[in-house]
Amino acid sequence: MQAIAVLERGAGIDQLALIELDIPTQLDSYQVLIKVAYASLNPVDYKLITNQPPFWSYPYIPGLDLAGEVVALGAKVTLVQIGDRVALHANLTFGGALAEYSVQPEQVLFKLPHGFDLRLAAALPCAGLTAYQALVRKMNVQAAKTIFIQAGSGGVGSFAIIIAKALGLQVISSCSARNFAYVSSLGADQILDYRAGDIYAQIKELYPEGIDYIFETTSKANLQRDLDILAFNGQIASIVGILDTRDIREFSSGFGFHEVALGGAYLAKHGPSQADLAQMGRELVELLLVVKMAPQLNEYAFADYAKAFAALQSSAQAGKIILKIS
Repeated sequence: MQAIAVLERGAGIDQLALIELDIPTQLDSYQVLIKVAYASLNPVDYKLITNQPPFWSYPYIPGLDLAGEVVALGAKVTLVQIGDRVALHANLTFGGALAEYSVQPEQVLFKLPHGFDLRLAAALPCAGLTAYQALVRKMNVQAAKTIFIQAGSGGVGSFAIIIAKALGLQVISSCSARNFAYVSSLGADQILDYRAGDIYAQIKELYPEGIDYIFETTSKANLQRDLDILAFNGQIASIVGILDTRDIREFSSGFGFHEVALGGAYLAKHGPSQADLAQMGRELVELLLVVKMAPQLNEYAFADYAKAFAALQSSAQAGKIILKIS
């Protein structure tokens, strides 16, 4: 089989190679073999390659998001069958999505309904589940409230806008002016150009009572400013780190803060949270079927992986970047 690989420790993005490997034949009791149709790229992919964990073995196959067909089962697998179309968010420490075949544990797989777009399924796990966990599992957002979603044109932001609108929220988002039309097409009610002045000052003027929910996807510097525009008893969910609360006066805002750590389910070896990755996947697939919305999908051939990674690092394209594997 073909696979994209990091050949040795210290090799960077520009040294990735397309190599030939044997199709895996040895499966643990609860593992499955998936013939990969599509995989998607996420910022965490190049971050992991740039800062390689000490326990990686080489050649290492990166990639966390894939969709494809189950073609072999471990001896004790019961949750899926051969022929099932599935998707998953893989273990941060083992990856394996950027190959024609991938071995993965059954408990994190979510089955796809007949006819569900495999390209969208591959784009969904990391970005979509991050957004879903933030809005649904963490903040438990309620209809008719306001939410500010940073970087609405990115993968996570795109899914967050779709989810928020499906749940009946009023969505304010930020992006560059060139992506206004795209973010508007996702359903955002108010779009602010982060390059044209202070968006926090604009939000304060537009929403003097504050925003009910904030999904911070950009930076810790912005995270510290989010409290300035948060409504009393509002909530913040962050994928950029922990809010520094040392200078916050007690009882002044009643805010709630949530750290979103999707891959932490693997790092913590927390089985129930790993299983919930699959459950969230099932729930998000159903939501997308109802609203008939999806982020922009930018497709690359498997052999053009270098171009795909370059586009990912430059943030030049809105939505999600996917690779057609087979």
